[in-house]
Amino acid sequence: MNPLISLFVWALLMASSFVVSGNMVAYASPIATAFFRFVLALLLMTGIWFIKIQLTRSTSEGKQLAQLRALFSGKKVWQYALISGALVGFFIGLFAALESTTPLHTSVLYTLVPLIGMLIAKFWLGESASLLKVSGFVLGSLGAVLVLLATQGNGPFVWHKGDYIFLGASVLLAFHVVSVQKWGQSVGAFEGAFLIMLFGSLWLLPIALMWGDLSNVAWDSFGFWLNGLYLTVFTTLFTFMLQQTLVRSVGANRILAASYTIPVWVALYLALSSWQWLLLFNMGFALGLVCLLVALYLIDQQTRIKPVVEN
Repeated sequence: MNPLISLFVWALLMASSFVVSGNMVAYASPIATAFFRFVLALLLMTGIWFIKIQLTRSTSEGKQLAQLRALFSGKKVWQYALISGALVGFFIGLFAALESTTPLHTSVLYTLVPLIGMLIAKFWLGESASLLKVSGFVLGSLGAVLVLLATQGNGPFVWHKGDYIFLGASVLLAFHVVSVQKWGQSVGAFEGAFLIMLFGSLWLLPIALMWGDLSNVAWDSFGFWLNGLYLTVFTTLFTFMLQQTLVRSVGANRILAASYTIPVWVALYLALSSWQWLLLFNMGFALGLVCLLVALYLIDQQTRIKPVVEN
């Protein structure tokens, strides 16, 4: 798939996760939802991996065991434990934030992740950060804020408690994306996503048992399974594998930059689903789109370096 199309699909799926995650609050606690999402994804990936092994029986058993040992080597274990831990923290923060804020607010705050990720990549990976590149990230965040202000309606802007929670979660996600670029180069997209699901499930197991409020999960609700399966299959399995591939092909900065379009997709969905189309036809929304397009161009022009490979 063309990298630009892949980025477009990734951004759409990420945008949908904010809306569907907001729906899940009615059926389960944030921790229970995250745990369900990771465990179900892990089970599905284990089944896929087993099928792959059965279809490649020509590969010697010794070679398969060697591949597994390499995948679970000491260095990879702690690296992916950190990668998964950061992602788990992000998801818990997202669901917890949605209890006291809106999907549109979280989608806009999410656009701070590229700027945070750029700073982490600069000081941790030694990536270049020219004034033009920084300006692109700042302009992208400004454009996203303009989209929020233009589509929230006529009422005053209110900063919710959940916005503080999600701001902290965004720092964890930025670390997650950059750490995948730093440590995940030698691992395939499927294998990397599998390790993230595995260690993420292990992180969440004790947390879910103690604070997940599992007894109050609406297991018998069709809405729980519909939203939960969508989050698992499309915004966990497919999105993570796509992200692993994109990190290798276009680099973390371009993925983070593509996230600037997420508030636009969320705003479009919310406006169309509530029949408030006029919210999209105003000067603020148009100016926000222009800022986003200019930001994407600046970042793309200033990010023509290969991802750093370090294990």
